[in-house]
Amino acid sequence: MFALPVTDTLVLALDDSGEEDWVFHFIEFDPSAHHSYRTPHGGQVLAMTVNPESHAAWIVAAGRLYASSREMEVAVPLPLPVEGMVPFDVTLIGDRYYVCGAASNIWYYDVPREEWVPLVVPAPRPEMPPRQGGESAESYTRRTSPQMYDYARRFPDMYRAFPVGQETYFCGALGRVIRLRDGATDEQWLETGARLVHGYDEGGAAVLCGDDPVAGIYRGTMEGGFEQLFQHDDPALHLTALHGGTRYIGAGLDPDHDGPCLFTLEHDALVPVETGCEREPGHLTHLKVTGSVLWATDLQGIFRLRDGRWRLTEITDLA
Repeated sequence: MFALPVTDTLVLALDDSGEEDWVFHFIEFDPSAHHSYRTPHGGQVLAMTVNPESHAAWIVAAGRLYASSREMEVAVPLPLPVEGMVPFDVTLIGDRYYVCGAASNIWYYDVPREEWVPLVVPAPRPEMPPRQGGESAESYTRRTSPQMYDYARRFPDMYRAFPVGQETYFCGALGRVIRLRDGATDEQWLETGARLVHGYDEGGAAVLCGDDPVAGIYRGTMEGGFEQLFQHDDPALHLTALHGGTRYIGAGLDPDHDGPCLFTLEHDALVPVETGCEREPGHLTHLKVTGSVLWATDLQGIFRLRDGRWRLTEITDLA
């Protein structure tokens, strides 16, 4: 199940655990209501973005791009910007759907113009030389690997797009951070070389979340640089949110992580959160603040903190 908080009172949960169908749940709070529908299964969901006004969703699943909406109640495949592109994220910012993918591909779909526009495109992959007569597979790999390794380091995968004020940031592998500002891009590479898999705006600064080689959370801007807020040897502990002046740390979908999955950070120490709900959060898919609400979603349900009280909505209760 992939649940995405959209507003203070709306979550879209896409249940992809079945074998035949996706099940969409538009879940509303204050007052409580939900609207559900089924569509043919499109694979395991990796990323999703939702228009809060139209309730239209774009989804990345199993290497493909889909669109669905609360009104249409169907999911349809969409063409990717270029054939063979491997997408990792789709994010709606303004009237653009940004898609980040392998080998530093960043494109956006311009809704008014109804066309894909390249923002960052890698150089063509180097052509592999033919295998020489009598050359072993091991020798051929040893001879060609440096060329491919160099290409992968120059054009690392990009994993997330997110707005910071009037700017748009993109983060990816090897600590690469790209900013789009007034139609032009600039970039930095964090010295840690962290794989930055998530980011968001926090008070006009970019928060960057890395999960390799260790968990690392950074905050800053392109002009001022990025300060490391948190580091932990457990790579799962790479999710964060600031709510009511308290820094929360969450464990993502890492099978090697065992134990509590939601903490507060108090004087550099992790303190497990006790929600008081029927159960505590498992491995998280999202840890996010929308206005006055903190959301923590896992593979089974949605935890919502408002006015000091946690509330749990289990997806099985919506069936």
